[in-house]
Parts: sequence; structure tokens; C-alpha cells
Amino acid sequence: MARRRNHSRGTLISEMVGRFREERFPQIAASLAYTTLLSLVPLVGLIVGVLSDLPFFPLILDQVNTFLVSNLLPDKAGVVIAKYTLMFSHKVDRLTWIGIMVLAGTALVLMLTIERTFNHVWQVDVSRSPGHRLRLYLVIALLGPLVLGAVFGVTSYVVTASLGLFNESQWVRNVLLKILSAVLLGGFFAFLYYAVPNVRVRLGHALWGGAFAALAITVMQRGFEFYLAKVPSYTLIYGAFAAVPIFLMWLYLSWLVVLIGGLLAATLHRRNPAQGA
Repeated sequence: MARRRNHSRGTLISEMVGRFREERFPQIAASLAYTTLLSLVPLVGLIVGVLSDLPFFPLILDQVNTFLVSNLLPDKAGVVIAKYTLMFSHKVDRLTWIGIMVLAGTALVLMLTIERTFNHVWQVDVSRSPGHRLRLYLVIALLGPLVLGAVFGVTSYVVTASLGLFNESQWVRNVLLKILSAVLLGGFFAFLYYAVPNVRVRLGHALWGGAFAALAITVMQRGFEFYLAKVPSYTLIYGAFAAVPIFLMWLYLSWLVVLIGGLLAATLHRRNPAQGA
């Protein structure tokens, strides 16, 4: 039984490695990184513009910013990128309708590219209808940040408040908050793997992919920070502009991890598809 299990794992990994090489996943990740770099400010600007009238949105935005800087962006460079992205996005209301339409089109290109990429990973040829696609994009772009910020803010407060009852060390609190952030990050990726492909994905498969992506991003963030601290070549060469190439490299590595997590979920799906898929 143990030998059969090991053979199954070996076959799963070899199948993933084969597709990763043959279908040029590194090139796909590079394309997504470049598209994300161009579309990030328009997408954030539209989200901020649409949701800014909500009374609780500034608090939610602050929680999302804290979550992203702590878990999805490299140290120091991530703070700079987040700061200027939000600063530029707040200027969207000064644009004309033509400018807003251009921004919306740029953000839409990113969403379309992500959906097509996920469909490619899951080997799906059938596209969604425009109406279904628009609803999905609105849920991810508008409700996603609200839910993520609210959940992170509430759970962080509850954990911090409850920990104080037992006089724990500060490192215990930090570890538990990191675990909480990793769980939320894994849930976010699992939701993408579950909802974006135009095929019925088993929740368990999406959770496996999300868990891998969250763990890999967390480890990669620590390794990236260590590398930048020990080998400060980007800062020496680019000076004040070092945040840009660092962020672009981080985008590439992050998309590579997200694609591998999706490939894991898709391979599990191919071996044991959900009913009605």
C-alpha cells in the first residue's frame, strides 16, 4: 500500500513537471507579471473609485494594505509599491470618461488574461458567456477586497485580544498571526482555483492548490528578503528606483507559484474530476 502511494505521488509530480516544461509555464508567468504591472494601478483605481463612498471602506482598505504588504509583497519594496499604487489610484476621479474607459479596459485585460490562463492550466476550451464573465470579475474585484479586509481585520483583532488573556510572549503572537495570514492567503488562492476556471473544480483540490501556493509564497517572501539583505545589488545599481525591478521580479516569481499551485489542483482534478465537470 505504501509503495502504491509513493508511486502515485511520483506519477503526480512527474505529470506536473512534464506539463510545466512542455507548456512553458515560466513564459506564461512572465507574461502575467508584465500584464499585472501595467494593469495594477488601473485595477486598484477602479476598485477604490467604486467603493470609496462606503463609510467603512478606509478601514477595509487599510487592512487589505497591511495584509498584502505583510504576505504578498517583498519587504521595503512592497511598502513603496503599495504606497504609490494607492496614491496614483486616488487620482482616478480626476480623469475624463474616456480616461476611465481606458483604465477599465486595461483592468479588464488583466482579468481576461488570468481567466484564459487558468482555463489553459485546467485544459478547458469553452469560454464563459459575457454576462457570466462580468459577474465573476465584479465579485473578485469588488467583493474580494472587502471580504479579505474584513476577515483579516476581525480575526486579527480577535486573536490579538484573546492572546492577551494568557500573557504570551510577543513571538507567540507573531507566529499565530502569521499562521492566520497564511490560512487567509491559502483560502484566497483556493477561491481563485475554485471559481476562475470554467469547469467544476472539487473544493478539496482547490484547497490543496491554495495551501501549496500560500506556503510557497510565505517561504519565498522570507528567502527574497534574505537575498535582498545579503546581496543588495539592485539597490546599489538602481538606487531610488530599485523598487521597480524588485517588484517586477517578485511579480514573476509570485505568478510562477500561483501557476504551480493551479497546476497541482488541475492535475488532481484530471485524475478525479468533480461530477458534472
